[in-house]
Amino acid sequence: MGTLLLLGFVLSLDSFRVSFALGALKLLPRRQAQIALAFGLCDGIAPLVGLLIGQSIVTHIGGWVEHLGPFVLCAYGVYVIYAARQREENEAEEESHWMVLGLPLSLSLDNLVAGASLGMIGFPKLVSAVVIGTMSALMALTGLILGKTAVKHLTLKSELLGGTALVLIALFMAYENR
Repeated sequence: MGTLLLLGFVLSLDSFRVSFALGALKLLPRRQAQIALAFGLCDGIAPLVGLLIGQSIVTHIGGWVEHLGPFVLCAYGVYVIYAARQREENEAEEESHWMVLGLPLSLSLDNLVAGASLGMIGFPKLVSAVVIGTMSALMALTGLILGKTAVKHLTLKSELLGGTALVLIALFMAYENR
C-alpha cells in the first residue's frame, strides 16, 4: 500500500502544478471544486483503463502520450495570456469552461501508461484507481487554494500570472519528457 500511495503522490504532482497556476485565475469555488473533481476522475480512470487494456496497446501509443499533455497545457496558457490582454477579468473567466475537463483529461494520458505498468506488476485495479484519483483530486484542490492565496499577495494581473505559469509548467513538463 505504501508503494501505491507514493505512486499516487508522484502521479498527482502534475495536477498540483497545473492547479497552482489555475488558482491564480481567481476562479469561483464551484469551478475550483469541478476542476479538482475532474483531475481526480481523469487521473483515477486513466490508470484503470491502462490496467484493463494492457501493455500491448499502450506500447503503441505511449511515445506520443507524454508529449500531448504539455502541448495542451502550453496552448491553454497562451490563450489565457491572450485573453488577459484582450478582455476584462470577469469576461476572461467566463470563457475558460473547457479547462474543467480538457486539461485534466490531456494531462492524465500518461497515467494510462502507468496503469498498464501497474497491471503487469499485479496491483489491484479498483484500489489503484481510487488511490491515484483521490490523491490527484486532493493535490489539485491544494494547488488551486495555494495559487489563489499566492495571487492575493501580488500586484500583477492574475490572468497574466496564471497564463505565464501554465506556459512555464508546460515547458518544464516537455523538458522532463524529452
